Amino acid sequence: MGKSRMKELVASRVPPGDRWALLEGESDIVFCSLTDCLNQVYVVHQATQFFIDAKKGEVYIEDGVEKPQPVKKYSLYGEEI
Repeated sequence: MGKSRMKELVASRVPPGDRWALLEGESDIVFCSLTDCLNQVYVVHQATQFFIDAKKGEVYIEDGVEKPQPVKKYSLYGEEI
């Protein structure tokens, strides 16, 4: 089973149209296309896999940190819930 990684939000769409901006540092730069934005994400973060939520207008990358294991919960009698 593959290890699950956490996703980090790195860019978002700037209405109107297909304009995108990075969230870190260079927030004043708006890219005229998703391709230009993804290129800049690659340059800044060295990420080669992008996860795009088209409905929300957000671009994510894996941050390399493993998803934390859920905390085990126990009942009053010490039984795992």
